[in-house]
Amino acid sequence: MKKTQMAAALAGVLLSAQLMAQTVVTVNGTKIDSDELDARAKFVQQQSQGQVKDSPELRQFIANEVVVETVVVQEARRLKLDQSADYKTAEADARRQARDRGLDKQPDFQANWKRFLNQVLMDVYAQHIVQQNPVTDAQLQERYNAIKTRYDNTDEVQIGEIITDKAEQAQAAIRELAAKKSFADVARKYSIDPEVKAGQSAISDFMALVDLKEARPKIFAAVQNLKAGEFTRQALNEDNKAFVVFYMSTRRKIAVEPFEKVREGLLNNMRQERVQAAVGALMQKANIVPAQ
Repeated sequence: MKKTQMAAALAGVLLSAQLMAQTVVTVNGTKIDSDELDARAKFVQQQSQGQVKDSPELRQFIANEVVVETVVVQEARRLKLDQSADYKTAEADARRQARDRGLDKQPDFQANWKRFLNQVLMDVYAQHIVQQNPVTDAQLQERYNAIKTRYDNTDEVQIGEIITDKAEQAQAAIRELAAKKSFADVARKYSIDPEVKAGQSAISDFMALVDLKEARPKIFAAVQNLKAGEFTRQALNEDNKAFVVFYMSTRRKIAVEPFEKVREGLLNNMRQERVQAAVGALMQKANIVPAQ
């Protein structure tokens, strides 16, 4: 079952499963029970010192996480990675540290230890994938060249948005911007975004214009010629619901750093891509059956 289908099928089950311990989903024949999700939800809340509250969304996130963990651990065991020197060394080191700190005397140690070992095994699996499919120097250089060709000396921008639900409100915002009023004040006054109204910035992180052109061509067309401090004189209405005024907060050239300076980060990214692809392939083949 594909991940999106699984998420939809699990949604209703997770709510009822909180009432009593029962199987929530079966992954390649392995049952995942609601008490496992309960324990993980409790752990997350404890680690966050109460900032994260129990919710259907948290349960859904944990369920998805446990499904992926189960699939990867199954594959790692099939490959006998739990018998590898790397795994045994990591397990022995962790057990010694737990014993030295007295953690092995805590009542929930065994359950938490099992989850920890699953994470260790997942790390060993990731190392295995990277070793089996190493990133070569030629591949690194090719990726760097592609990035440099795409981004070097192009513009990256920070864009502000004033999202309104009426054309009249958008035009009023444009008039106030034209009158040299602060973008932050105008955004707070006219935006329908509750976070912006509460004082949160309406300005985005930096994004490359070449990426914006591909992802949101209409927005790119609206802002591509704006200089810093300028704004669109006509609101963009993409979906017949929102009328958006764009403000160019910052515009600057991208200077791609030399290869040797970014090599390590690039290598890590490409290794992560290989691991993600391997896990994705496992998920596609997995037999994931939510409880009825």
